[in-house]
Amino acid sequence: MHPPETLTRLDRAAARLSGVDPRFVEPGRSNLAEAAPRAREPGDVAALEGGLVVADGTVRPAGPAAYGADPALARAVLTIVRFERALRAVASLRPLDHLARQLEFHLREVAVVDPKQAPPGIPSMDWAIARVSADGVPDAILVEGEALLLFGGTVEEVADEILILSSHASI
Repeated sequence: MHPPETLTRLDRAAARLSGVDPRFVEPGRSNLAEAAPRAREPGDVAALEGGLVVADGTVRPAGPAAYGADPALARAVLTIVRFERALRAVASLRPLDHLARQLEFHLREVAVVDPKQAPPGIPSMDWAIARVSADGVPDAILVEGEALLLFGGTVEEVADEILILSSHASI
């Protein structure tokens, strides 16, 4: 079952990010996603169609929230849920070391992973999440050169964290 309220929360959270530093966003790769309760497959995870983009210096969603809109980010959410059921939302931001350090400065646990170490045939983000989560899930994972993944229980929590990070980080 795909609850429509998940889509509403996702659209609202994305709209709140209009004040975020546009350099946090990597157009075509940055996005927000939240898994429906009891999600099992990528089609059970809602994300923004087209992800987050920057237009006229403002971060905005490229399209509305929809289930199955970002299969790669959906796999990341489904992987994290296997390790921590309470975490059902994720944002993918520009993979900047500085942002990861700012998160750590604000007492968030950030794991850094080199995706070149991933075994052949396994998506590097999925592998990175599984590799660092065996002993506990960090607040964020920097998959070098690919994405800074920021986790939360809901997409609103993730958006709040991005807004806090944006108000303190200068890049």
